[in-house]
Amino acid sequence: MARLAKTLPKLTSDWATERNSSKGWPKFLDSVSVSGIRGWSGQKVEFRFPVVAIAGENGAGKSTILKAAAASYSADPSAAATLAQTYSPDDFFPTTPWEVVSNAKLAYQARQGTDTSIYAVGKVTSRWRGMPERPKRPVFFLDISRTQPIDTLIGYGRIAMTKMADKNFSALIDEEYLGVLSRVLDRTYDSGEIVQSSNKQVGVLSRDGRKYSNFHQGAGEDATADLVALLQNAPRHSLVIIDEVEASLHPRAQRRLMTELIELAQKNRLQIIVSTHSQYVLEQLPPEARLVLTTDEQGIKEVIYGATTELALSLMDDEAHPELVLYCEDDKAEYLIHRFIAFTDPDSLSRLAVIIAGPASSVKTLGLMAEQGRLPGLVTGVLDGDQSASPGCTVMPGGAAPERVVYEGLTTDGWRIVAERLGVREGDLADGWEHAKRIPQKHHVWTERIAEKLPAHIRKSRIWESACDVWIEDMLDEQIRKDFVGELLSALPSFSRNS
Repeated sequence: MARLAKTLPKLTSDWATERNSSKGWPKFLDSVSVSGIRGWSGQKVEFRFPVVAIAGENGAGKSTILKAAAASYSADPSAAATLAQTYSPDDFFPTTPWEVVSNAKLAYQARQGTDTSIYAVGKVTSRWRGMPERPKRPVFFLDISRTQPIDTLIGYGRIAMTKMADKNFSALIDEEYLGVLSRVLDRTYDSGEIVQSSNKQVGVLSRDGRKYSNFHQGAGEDATADLVALLQNAPRHSLVIIDEVEASLHPRAQRRLMTELIELAQKNRLQIIVSTHSQYVLEQLPPEARLVLTTDEQGIKEVIYGATTELALSLMDDEAHPELVLYCEDDKAEYLIHRFIAFTDPDSLSRLAVIIAGPASSVKTLGLMAEQGRLPGLVTGVLDGDQSASPGCTVMPGGAAPERVVYEGLTTDGWRIVAERLGVREGDLADGWEHAKRIPQKHHVWTERIAEKLPAHIRKSRIWESACDVWIEDMLDEQIRKDFVGELLSALPSFSRNS
């Protein structure tokens, strides 16, 4: 179960009500598409929330998308944005002695209030064209090089003694952002300073009366101090891009960092795009803020929106080796699928994995990729009964969402058996079901509504599980169950259907 950041509700509310207004996010990069660079062939990557995390295996294209986004604007000339930079595509995608970048294109869709503009930069031969047309906006890009502590540089001691002492620029981390740093790393800092020379930026922190620089900081402390200093300099409505946002941070610190980023995005109306390999980052965000990049065996890029943390991790990890992977929409469907199979052929459960992929659109995308042979191994999408047929997918029986099929399919005797299994009074459970039915259009909350009428120690998951078991065992036509499971497992080698 995702552990959403505690700062998320305020951002979600503001985004829903003010996104296009001057009080909201009047400048917003809606999408990026890339052609002719690192295997990309024009696929569009959309940003659907103020804070977006891009996940995927190494080489899937995360950094390419971040860099393309960084080149989407030219720096705002206002004084408040003087530390922002204007990036050229050549900064990120140069021609080298080993590869030639040509026939390349970066295309953008950006919103300015209620107006949307579409523009592109391209490199047909030796030069990028279209750069003057970029709109103005402060852009801050923190790439993966920040994760290399200065003390890994050869001769860093000499740099510390001679180069950094002759500093060209120094800026204090103010009290607000020093608080951000303290909360992320769970330690109290007295002061912070960023010293900039022509050679290297160095953070100098003070804690418990002791001052120390990057030369004596851990990698996580170093990287987070740099990030906090960048955020302090980012004016309202900036675009902030962070590669591998979790770099060098332990899980609790990763969660705390995302909590702070979400709050700053809400407070300063920032658009923040990060890349990650971390479940702790992904689970802080809502589905619309997560996307996964995949590259199939033919090298084709695919973008999956609304991905669950479980889906993202399954696409980045191959530790488990099920013969068949079944992708479904949510935890209700996950349990129901398991029970369908357990009642029909329990031996096959050890040969497969059921993974929550997210909304039906994600399941359909994965099913289509499997149908086209673009995913490794055996994969089938399992759609809720209220969805239409789709390539590579099987639709659950019942013709409606799982909650409707199960709860509405239980007879009076069925509800009595469920009450016995839960150890509650039949009348209380009946009251709970009547309570849930009063909001027929919101079947997703029926289980929670039923739980409100039962003793507090009854877990919501137990209500759903008991109802599913009774419905499958006593209410569902046996042949429908066998046909559905047979279709699900037909791809398994030498699968033997029960008669």
